[in-house]
Amino acid sequence: MAQSRGRIWDRDREIVWLRAELAEARRAAATALVGQANRFANVRGQLATASGELSALRRNWSATAESRVATAEVTGLRQQLASLQDKYGQVSARYQELSEAAELAATERQQLQGVVRQWDTLCKRLYKAAGGRPATAVDKDILATWTRFRQAVTTQTGNRGRAPVTGQAAGHAAGQAATAGGVR
Repeated sequence: MAQSRGRIWDRDREIVWLRAELAEARRAAATALVGQANRFANVRGQLATASGELSALRRNWSATAESRVATAEVTGLRQQLASLQDKYGQVSARYQELSEAAELAATERQQLQGVVRQWDTLCKRLYKAAGGRPATAVDKDILATWTRFRQAVTTQTGNRGRAPVTGQAAGHAAGQAATAGGVR
C-alpha cells in the first residue's frame, strides 16, 4: 500500500512537472507566433505600400501623359517602377524566408525538447546508479555539464519545476538537481 502511494505521489509530481513544461512550451510557442505575426504584418504593410505606389504609377501612365511628360521624367518613372518591382520581389522573398525559418524553428524546438527530456532521464539514472558519487571523470563531466545546463535554463520567476542548483561540487549539485527533478 505504501509503495502504491509512493508511486502515485511520484506520478502526481511528474504530472505537475509535465504540466509546467507544457505551459512553458505553450508560452514560448505563443511568443514565437506573435513575433512571426508581427513580422508578417510588417511585410504585408510594406507590400501594400509598394503595391499602392505601383498602382499609382500605372494610373498615371498613359499615352497622353507620356506625350506631355519630358523624356527625363518618363525615364525617372520607369526607374521608380523597376525599383518598386524589385522591392516587391525582395519583400516577397524575405517573407518566404521568414515563413520557412519559423517552420524550421518550430520543428527543431520539438526535437530538442525530446532530446533534453531524455538527457534529463539519463543523467538522473547515472546519478542514481553511481549512488550520488560518480567514480569516473567522464561521469563527473557528464553530470557537471548537465548541472550547468539546468542552471542556465532556470528562470528567475520560476525554475520550471526544478530546485535551483548552487555552486557546490558537480556531483553534489547534480544530486540536488536529480533529487529535485524527481529521480525515482
